[in-house]
Amino acid sequence: MKRFLLATVSMVALTSVARAADMPAAMPTKERMYSPVPAATWDGAYIGVQGGGVRRDTTNTYSAFDLTQAGSKTGSGGGALAGYNWQQGSFVYGLEGDWNWVSAKSSTLGLNLFSSYDVSWLATIRARAGLAFDSTLFYLTGGAAFGRVKDRVAFLGGDGITVQTSYTQDQTRAGWTVGAGVEHMFASNWAARAEFRFVDLGKTSADCVPGSLSCGTNSRADFNSTMMMGLVGLSYKFGGSRAADWSHAQAYAPPSNPVWTGAYLGIQGGVVHHDAFFDDSGDFITAGLFDEKKTGATVGGLLGYNWQQGSFVYGVEGDWNWIGGKTSRLTEFNSSENLSTSFDVNWLATLRGRAGLAFDATLVYVTGGAAFGHVRNSFEGLLTGTPVPSFSFTQNQTKVGWAAGVGVEHMLSQHWTARAEFRYVDLGTTAVACSSANDRSGCVSSGYRGDFSNTLKLGLVGLNYKF
Repeated sequence: MKRFLLATVSMVALTSVARAADMPAAMPTKERMYSPVPAATWDGAYIGVQGGGVRRDTTNTYSAFDLTQAGSKTGSGGGALAGYNWQQGSFVYGLEGDWNWVSAKSSTLGLNLFSSYDVSWLATIRARAGLAFDSTLFYLTGGAAFGRVKDRVAFLGGDGITVQTSYTQDQTRAGWTVGAGVEHMFASNWAARAEFRFVDLGKTSADCVPGSLSCGTNSRADFNSTMMMGLVGLSYKFGGSRAADWSHAQAYAPPSNPVWTGAYLGIQGGVVHHDAFFDDSGDFITAGLFDEKKTGATVGGLLGYNWQQGSFVYGVEGDWNWIGGKTSRLTEFNSSENLSTSFDVNWLATLRGRAGLAFDATLVYVTGGAAFGHVRNSFEGLLTGTPVPSFSFTQNQTKVGWAAGVGVEHMLSQHWTARAEFRYVDLGTTAVACSSANDRSGCVSSGYRGDFSNTLKLGLVGLNYKF
């Protein structure tokens, strides 16, 4: 029996050795394959199209007396662009020109005044310079601007038709423009951009044209036109858009898509431009619109939540901001009265929706919703030498309006994002009753009312933490 067991064990062992000898050798472990990082190249010529929102502001001041009138309109614009970039490392610079049709004409017919303001087209030639983070370029731009302006103001007789005197400007004006933007190369040869731009077409004097009345000595009007533009565009770049960069070769890894879904909070700040108006349409003081402007600073906090479906990102966001854009003025009105104006929005809060497209780590979006702001406006006549008001229109309340804007946000890491945004806010128009101790010119007894309105333009940058 022992001999039989020993023989059996020996045969099993020999069979195992034979099978092991016949088995193929183990496959060698494959080393990780290295490939060059595709580096986006911004060098070369490009053409494209663009469009967006335009806010046109025109003021006219009369030299014969201290009166400023204004006409503002939010509209749209669009056109074509062409340019050329040069690149040295991460620094990108170049030249760009564009032509845009502009739709922001406004006209008003009052009891004794007709006004019409328009910039029908705008062209610019600008330098661009910025920093490229692979396929995303952050840049500044500035240069010359040319626009066709058509402005006319006519003072009418009691019938509301007869022109007594008028001032007209119809010419191509030269001025300047500055702006900032972000551009993302989302495919070979194709790039999308978002840009905010300010344009000033300068001041022009127009002589008085007599109608039923003759013009006084040195009777001139100074017209000034400015624009705020929020633009998005699509460009095609000639030549290759990416080149192999072996100096930063990486081992193969499966692609990871940034996730925008989730809650976030952050801080923001920037520049605010406050436009405030008192509309004296009933001619209690004088015909027209009293306009004051002030550029200041803003800072605040925000909170929001995003949802994502593929490249489409949408969400809701709220913010609160301190506003530093108060403007006030004291001017001589007549021999016995001075005119005091003060306009202020001391804080602003918004609740808005957001929606946009994510190009990997960069989100281009539009936003809009409700706006809430506390306004303090006053328009008063003060008796000369005393603080006693002969008439007064005052407003001190929280107003509800609307806000709309465009922006771009870039995911710096898994939890941190940076953004740049332009936003327009309109807090509406409020009719305010006149108050007067002595019922100046029937101000109180006739129930006279004046209209206050406040609008804001905000250029914001922010930093967010995403949970």
